[in-house]
Amino acid sequence: MSDPNRATRADTWLFADIGGTNARFAHWQADHGTGSIGRRPADDFASLQDAVRTFEEMQPQRANRAAIAIALQIRGTSLRMTNRPWAFETQELLRALGLDELRLVNDFVAAAAGLPALDDDAFEVVRDGARASGHWLLIGPGTGLGAAALLDVGGALERVLASEAGHMGFAGHRPELESLHDVVRERWGRVSWERLLSGDGLSLLHAWQMGGTDALLPAPRISALVAEGDRAATEAARWFSRLLGAFAGDLCLAFGADGGVWLTGGVLDGLGAGFDHAAFLEAFDDKGRYAARQHQVPVRRVLARDLAFRGLERIVSGACRAPGLVATENGIDERR
Repeated sequence: MSDPNRATRADTWLFADIGGTNARFAHWQADHGTGSIGRRPADDFASLQDAVRTFEEMQPQRANRAAIAIALQIRGTSLRMTNRPWAFETQELLRALGLDELRLVNDFVAAAAGLPALDDDAFEVVRDGARASGHWLLIGPGTGLGAAALLDVGGALERVLASEAGHMGFAGHRPELESLHDVVRERWGRVSWERLLSGDGLSLLHAWQMGGTDALLPAPRISALVAEGDRAATEAARWFSRLLGAFAGDLCLAFGADGGVWLTGGVLDGLGAGFDHAAFLEAFDDKGRYAARQHQVPVRRVLARDLAFRGLERIVSGACRAPGLVATENGIDERR
């Protein structure tokens, strides 16, 4: 049976990728692909509706449908972002923007859906590994810590499994991490992985290396210090890489993602060559009786900045099944 919500040639879609820090927009048509991508700081807008309207007012043709990848858990129809004070009701947003259809997916769901659309020059090989099909895992530290799995890659119909894995409790087992655990617990109470594997986490790791946590440098400044060879910043980046490897290795086991692990996110983009491959892989493989299995898992680092847009195209074209909401005037279709 054909999908009544699948994109047609006549549709003009608004694609949006909304994170905690930046908002990106583009138009997409089945015949012409994705147009130029506009990027603005999310702080420039008072709400999601304001951000979409501002972009649309600058376009020669208004979109009649929208697919929005946004950094929040898609559950229910009244939604609020995790790392930004934006809230909206799905049906009200549809009407306010004058759309025939509004699709909402988690930003990492869209990004995971886009992985098979990457060309060889759109990613860096961290480790070749032994497989390239099966289940893939995408992890990305940015304003928060995103994760999603792409299941049955290469099968008849790939599907994305959403995750809030970044909010799992931090479980560092090395003795030297005890003082870090105490620092984070004192600052935030519960110690989740996102507190450490994010922009704020890199800042905290740097302060920890400096012997205090009262004044935190922003993550972009720490990345610049890494590039300059600063000792404390370099050590913070090494610990960040090591902790990301430990987290990614655990998730790889949890999802059975031996087809491949993919890394993305603004923190890694900022660190550039400061991301320590060896520290990451050492912690990724350090899984006791499963170490040999882990060592066979391919690891890739995404270089493309349009991953979510590639995923939205695959979702609306019907190439990949993804959880989320589809809103029309007839009501809400919640997809799992």
